[in-house]
Amino acid sequence: MIDYFGELLNYIQMNYKFVKHKVQFKKENKEVILPFEISESIREIYINYSQFEISWCDENGKIIGEVEFIPDNMIIEENKHLIEMMKDLYDIEDDELGIKDDIMNWYPVFWFDNGDAFCVDSRNGKIVFYEHEVYDAGKNLHGLVLAQSLDELFSKWWSINFANVYYWDEIVDANGIDLNSELAKRYLQ
Repeated sequence: MIDYFGELLNYIQMNYKFVKHKVQFKKENKEVILPFEISESIREIYINYSQFEISWCDENGKIIGEVEFIPDNMIIEENKHLIEMMKDLYDIEDDELGIKDDIMNWYPVFWFDNGDAFCVDSRNGKIVFYEHEVYDAGKNLHGLVLAQSLDELFSKWWSINFANVYYWDEIVDANGIDLNSELAKRYLQ
């Protein structure tokens, strides 16, 4: 079983500089209860980490990656946060963009500083992209499938060193992150 976060910390310490570094381990191994299914290897992450928020840059100060992990005790609250934002910013009665059902069933597992998020779609277990500008600019990358499961997201995103990819649509295909894409090859370990 891979300790994705531990491996990432070692990689960054050897190659980059931390911009943000907030890592806390849980004091007690409590049972993890989530509104979606997870594997044993992913369960270990939720059992062990209560906080994992890091970002890192190269020697020129360019941000290379960021990870803001949502711990298990916050996932339902983060879903409620998405729903409240939708209600404040979007006419859900009209729902011209067809996003109401998405937001109601999406549970953020990673946030980004710009307001975007990776979410588990509880309807099918896929990992999708929540684009914070969807209410203003309409659908662009909103709903882009990044992985078929949380396991696959961790595995593939770890393979590209949890890179901060601006154009996610250039690194995914119909099944999620494509490690054979030209953009992914720049980040592969």
